[in-house]
Amino acid sequence: MSLEQPPPGQRASDNDRERAAAVVQEAHTDGRLDFQELDERLTQIYSAKTQVELRNATADLVPVAHGSSQELTLRAKHSAQKREGAWTVPERLTAIAEHSSVKLDFTDAVVHWPEIHVDAHAKHSSVVMVVPEGWSVDIDQVDMIHSAAKNKAVPPRPGGIRLRVTGEARHGSIIVRHPRKRRWWWPWYRK
Repeated sequence: MSLEQPPPGQRASDNDRERAAAVVQEAHTDGRLDFQELDERLTQIYSAKTQVELRNATADLVPVAHGSSQELTLRAKHSAQKREGAWTVPERLTAIAEHSSVKLDFTDAVVHWPEIHVDAHAKHSSVVMVVPEGWSVDIDQVDMIHSAAKNKAVPPRPGGIRLRVTGEARHGSIIVRHPRKRRWWWPWYRK
């Protein structure tokens, strides 16, 4: 099996478009694209029919190292940032939320580390981390000023991944929980 790039005229699949969209969204998170550029690039990506169109939309967005390839910083100011689905989790994350929200969903994430450190800063905001069952969670190093830090995860299983959360919450919340279970609702009508 060859690792060569596909021919430029080769048709793009939905997975190809999703990968290209992830590159553009990461560039927006890093501050390399503003909201207008993000919208333009995503429109270009989701209407792309060939591989060359996708490459043109992402050609100038080579991933930038954050001091180390094992670190990620998410900043949200008056907006929302989130990571969910099958994203690759670095060893260290910084989540900074000001009048906004940051959500880190580790449920389907790819994790290569026995311990993950999240430095969370919530100012009039919320930082929510969704973890699978079996993870151990330590939020004892979070400073709170008129705020709440809650660990709603069940006790861990031995050998599970450890999530260590540090940082500060000012008039905000830092919460670790499990994925919500879907509840079915059936309307009862009275006659």
